[in-house]
Amino acid sequence: MSANPARFAYAARTGARRLTRAAVLCAATLGATLAAACAGIGTGAMQDVIDSWKNISVEEAKRQWGPPQAVQALPAGTAYVWTDSVPAARPPGSGPRDAGMERTPVPGQCQRKLVADPNGIVTGGEWRGDACCITALAGRCAALKYRARR
Repeated sequence: MSANPARFAYAARTGARRLTRAAVLCAATLGATLAAACAGIGTGAMQDVIDSWKNISVEEAKRQWGPPQAVQALPAGTAYVWTDSVPAARPPGSGPRDAGMERTPVPGQCQRKLVADPNGIVTGGEWRGDACCITALAGRCAALKYRARR
């Protein structure tokens, strides 16, 4: 009995579909895992920045970060808000920009809020945004942590 080429072709297509589905599932799982890991790293870095200011005068934060963009009265004190706008970065030759068809990139935002008690001492804070620090070990993000004056 001779082998049927159609049967082999069908088996090859079916196997290829299964491998493709498995590859897509693996890629999606890996992508979700990496995104969660990066979000966790960013959460920790920004929380470290906020926590470094607890029990410090908000006047020190103003000296180090500059004047806040907003001040909000709260029942238990005052919230001071700083907002950073980070331009979207793209490598040269990365697509439609070269053809003059690029959409205007939307800059990322990071809002930092320190909450101070009536005596001006930071009791906590929060942050939000899509351009907040991933690590506070070096650069702009390291400069956000409280540094004692010498």
